[in-house]
Amino acid sequence: MAIIHDDPGRRRFLSQAVMGFGLLFGMGLLGLRFVQFLVPTGTTKRNVPVLLGVEQSLPLNDAITMELGNHKLLVLRTNEGVAAFSRRCTDLGCLVSWDKRREQFICPCHQGIYDKQGRNIAGPPPRPLDRYEVVNRAGQVYVNLAT
Repeated sequence: MAIIHDDPGRRRFLSQAVMGFGLLFGMGLLGLRFVQFLVPTGTTKRNVPVLLGVEQSLPLNDAITMELGNHKLLVLRTNEGVAAFSRRCTDLGCLVSWDKRREQFICPCHQGIYDKQGRNIAGPPPRPLDRYEVVNRAGQVYVNLAT
């Protein structure tokens, strides 16, 4: 017949050891999540060139709207060249449009006004329109989109 040792000190030790391990495990996971929150992941964005078309086919001093993936663009061809801007207003994210008569980008939400270089010149927008890099390769116009 075996002798059962019912030592309360041993039970308390095992109980506290299991609780301590669980507490350390939980705090470790919480600390890991906090560090992941503070340190961003190392994902890098790639620039993908997308063909817009032949430069001469784009209307002079007029902007055309395009939607490429989740990017909404305004492409403007002037005597200085071709420029591509995001349609998102830098104030609240409303979609801006081109006013050909005034040669300005207009935000309909709060009457934000941008010039044809995308600079904010009136209204509440805090900064210029986001601009995409445009590359001209032998008359073919490409825009670099970050993916």
